[in-house]
Amino acid sequence: MTGNWFPFPANNHMALRSLSNNKIENKRVVLRVDFNVALQDGKVLEDFKIKGALPTIKHLLKNNCQIVLLSHLGRPEGKRVSALSLKPVCLYLSKLLPSVKIKFFNDKISLALIKKLKNYQGQIAFLENIRFEKGEDFNDLILAKKLSQMGEIFVNEAFAACHRALSSTVGITKYLPSYAGLNLSREIKFLSKALRPNKPAIAVIGGAKVETKAKVIRRLARSYAKILLGGGLANTFLAAKGYELGASIGLDKADVNFAKKLLKLTNKIVLPLDVVVADKKTQRKIKIVMIGKDKLLAGKDEQVLDIGPATVNYYSQFIRTAQTIVWNGPMGLLEKAQFRHGSVTLAKIIASRASGRALGIAGGGETLYAIDLSKMGKYFDFVSTGGGAMLTYLEGTSLAGLKPLIK
Repeated sequence: MTGNWFPFPANNHMALRSLSNNKIENKRVVLRVDFNVALQDGKVLEDFKIKGALPTIKHLLKNNCQIVLLSHLGRPEGKRVSALSLKPVCLYLSKLLPSVKIKFFNDKISLALIKKLKNYQGQIAFLENIRFEKGEDFNDLILAKKLSQMGEIFVNEAFAACHRALSSTVGITKYLPSYAGLNLSREIKFLSKALRPNKPAIAVIGGAKVETKAKVIRRLARSYAKILLGGGLANTFLAAKGYELGASIGLDKADVNFAKKLLKLTNKIVLPLDVVVADKKTQRKIKIVMIGKDKLLAGKDEQVLDIGPATVNYYSQFIRTAQTIVWNGPMGLLEKAQFRHGSVTLAKIIASRASGRALGIAGGGETLYAIDLSKMGKYFDFVSTGGGAMLTYLEGTSLAGLKPLIK
């Protein structure tokens, strides 16, 4: 890891041009959403992002607007990959909006498609995966101009894609009046509160890699009382303190060196008191290892795969006194039931503190999965649709997709 430690970039609270404070009526609206959802056998497995966009869709339809809907799915990198078609998502949206006339267009972006859309009389024209177009990922302005010719107004409801400059989020704003969707506006409202927290504020940060969370840890260390670590991230910092973690993830030498530097700069990082260890090959032979004077936590054929019960209890003491709680990243290997106890239990503890006594904000795909498993999602004050975008915003870094929407 390289780069300056201080000063941190400032992410000032921004006022966005939003549907909530601008009346858009009787227009054809190009609406960029993030329907990048999990599919299996052509069926939608989870619909959190789809339902997040529904208030904006319903708002536009209520105001007699026709919608040209754009989204991405997966990483086809400019190729037409049938497994990444958005048609199943279109069918799912049709079920959520049974009285709305929706038609799926699998055409390439072209002048012929633009002509079709202008003649279309339905309420929603749902276009094929925008990442099938080669220029999308590179913010190609020729593509952006074609997209702009499909409507009169642009609305961005794809917060999770806002940390990248894309033709469908940034380029298009050069050609059309542009506004933030209702949920995107809520994202910024709550994440701005996370950057100016009521204190004491506690961050819970997990996941696999230091490089994706390093700037967030440094930024939050300024105003948060403690930063509680789990997952591969905690492994990195334990290794920095001299512990042996066998075949665990998070032991890249450069990351461990970075963690050593960060531990010298701040005393706000809190590490586990105990960990759940299993053999690497079968992920059985599970044991709980206390972290103390003995530097051997896992043998060469073992892995640390979750935080232990003493850590859950320890972390809960910080959470139960917090006024603001931000959570991003799992505490362990969520896809295996035997290693998700730490994440799911913390989800319940954070939820029980949120919605009243504290502001509880969470985000990131695996974090959402843990919250879903806890069945306590309704008690969080806000759950972000963006993982990478949420982290980038909390770093204090400007998001490319937001810049064109600032008043």
